[in-house]
Amino acid sequence: MKLTYEDLQMLDGKQGEARRRAMEGLVQLGEAFGAEDMVSIGYAHVHPGMAMYAQDVELLEELVDLGAQVVVPTTANVTNVDTENWRQTGAPESLARVHMRGVRAHKALGCVSAMTCTPYWAGHWPTWNMHMTSIESGVTVFCNSVLGARSNRDGFFSVYAALTGRYPRFGYHLDENRVGTHLVTVEASLHNTTDFSCLGYHLGPLVGTGVPVFTGFARPPTLDELDALGAGLATTGGVSMFIVPGITPPYNSTDQAMAGAPAPVELRVGGSDIDRVYGSFASAPPGSRVDFVHIGCPHASFQEMKEYAALLSGRTVHPDVEMWITTSGAVKALSAREGLISTLTDAGARVITDTCPMSCHFALTTSPDPGIVLPEPRIRRMVVDSAKQAKYTRDMIRCQTLLTTTAAAVATATSGRLVARGGSPG
Repeated sequence: MKLTYEDLQMLDGKQGEARRRAMEGLVQLGEAFGAEDMVSIGYAHVHPGMAMYAQDVELLEELVDLGAQVVVPTTANVTNVDTENWRQTGAPESLARVHMRGVRAHKALGCVSAMTCTPYWAGHWPTWNMHMTSIESGVTVFCNSVLGARSNRDGFFSVYAALTGRYPRFGYHLDENRVGTHLVTVEASLHNTTDFSCLGYHLGPLVGTGVPVFTGFARPPTLDELDALGAGLATTGGVSMFIVPGITPPYNSTDQAMAGAPAPVELRVGGSDIDRVYGSFASAPPGSRVDFVHIGCPHASFQEMKEYAALLSGRTVHPDVEMWITTSGAVKALSAREGLISTLTDAGARVITDTCPMSCHFALTTSPDPGIVLPEPRIRRMVVDSAKQAKYTRDMIRCQTLLTTTAAAVATATSGRLVARGGSPG
């Protein structure tokens, strides 16, 4: 690789052991993917130090002991524990203690402890053509596809990039990889974020690691719908970028998105395809009793919090149901100032930050550090409004998982019985 004088200074240890290790790792990554040189990044969304795995936290603490500091604006991804209210989620104290060590380490490194999978709703908004790094697949898709930033789906290398301000030039940092591979004509009527998450979920296996270009939307999707679409694509596929001409910078037409070439693959998505996704998470009939409802995946935006408050205003969560609304601490703070949190909690919902059902201590498929004993989750039947959360809840918590729209999920929470899409309690 062609390294700058500054890169070589870091690689030779002239800027400390932490940056030497970080640059060494980035060089190895670049060589593995055939990168010719490095780019300078302007933002990093990094590993939070998952408390269930004490070694993750210890690695961050080791970097702190070496005097490491991030050199670009850096946020932490969603983690295992609600930092302020871990008791209300039922998290064991041993897990919370390890989590707090991770929070302290992040602060010492100079990171923002955002602990969210949607840092853009918390004010971290990378600009067009900014090179960045992200450990969270949903963040990668949104920033590439909606903001026009440049990011790969990274692992712990995101921390190394934050410490050096550098990243190997490969993948979606190159213009030639930011070109459409599939032309998708949407013939289905899409009405809400759940529908858009189902669209992405359906297409993920068909697109793989490609770049789908969308046409046929009846109206321009909202930011929340674009977020849901990307999350669905990244759940069932390896998608890091999609293109909606007229929205994704700088593409104004399908021809431009395809670089003037015919579409290699053409796909059509109809209403029956969306129905099949809902149907794959319909293992109980409408009217069935439920004990858990979750909305806010990916972590809710302020606009979504307003929607939830409007839906729950004047209603009460059924006593047999636990309802979680997950968002970032920043969005929760703004929502509290606008009076939304009191509306939600007065109705009986729990507003959770920093984590979510599939990331917290509910996950049965997780093998935590031997010093942490996780309680058995007492969830039999969970209702969600996100195809992403539906898949991971079913896979990781191993409870019966049912997918419906946000409005129907709220109706389910207040009635205690499953309300299907467009339906009413049985």
